[in-house]
Amino acid sequence: MNKASLLEIEPAQRDALRHAARQLTDAHAAGSRPAPPGRLRLTPRVAAELLLMAVLPCALLLVLRNPLMALWHRIMLWWSERLALPLELVRTGDAATLEWQVSYAAALVPDPITGVLTAAGVIAAFASTWWMSDRQIPLKYLVRTLCVVQGSALLFFMFAPDRFPYTMTGHLAAMLNAGFYLMLAMPLLLALGWGVLRLPLHHKLIYPALMVGYFAVMLPHKALLHAVVVQHLSALFMPLLYLCFGAVMDLMVFVALYSWLVSRAPAQALGSSGRV
Repeated sequence: MNKASLLEIEPAQRDALRHAARQLTDAHAAGSRPAPPGRLRLTPRVAAELLLMAVLPCALLLVLRNPLMALWHRIMLWWSERLALPLELVRTGDAATLEWQVSYAAALVPDPITGVLTAAGVIAAFASTWWMSDRQIPLKYLVRTLCVVQGSALLFFMFAPDRFPYTMTGHLAAMLNAGFYLMLAMPLLLALGWGVLRLPLHHKLIYPALMVGYFAVMLPHKALLHAVVVQHLSALFMPLLYLCFGAVMDLMVFVALYSWLVSRAPAQALGSSGRV
């Protein structure tokens, strides 16, 4: 028997070796393959927690709406006395509103100097966006949007200042009402985006409550800041305050806080088990 005959392998042996090699390859691949990411499952416990997070805070906010509005009014009146703002609480039956006690024709229409300085600032800010790099595209379009809104308000006050349809009283009421409605929607949004995570129940309840509490403190002070801007400048900036620093800003703050909150959650919070 020569060496060539010793190296010959029978077909059955060759097939057995190939099968063993495939088994070794599959076993190695299975051992090195990362575990699939966990999937969130809606278990009865999670469903009950979602209902608790969404229904209870919304019902509580609806019950406490009038006391909350009264608290906001007291906060703004307290600051208005110290900042010399012409705010006064007017009661009509059971309803109470904050009234701005300044005539628009006398004080809120911009004077020529304010108009010229505002126009120069808008032109300079818009021109500065041409020198922004590609990495600053979000900032570029944000600045341009603010410039377009303020430039449109400037043109309106230039040609028809007496036709400005909004009042500071209505502006403040709109800011507070829009903020309250956002607070009313927050429990449902947080239940869908935060309540489904594998976290202890007290974490699911405490952090959304703190977020709602933050807005309860922030909203009257933001409306007060709007009043300070209009008092010391003019109604020329009311459209900018309303469109860009009103409900849109509140929503952006909510998204930022929610993103920060979710980023603090551990990786295990995305597991598929309904247990914590």
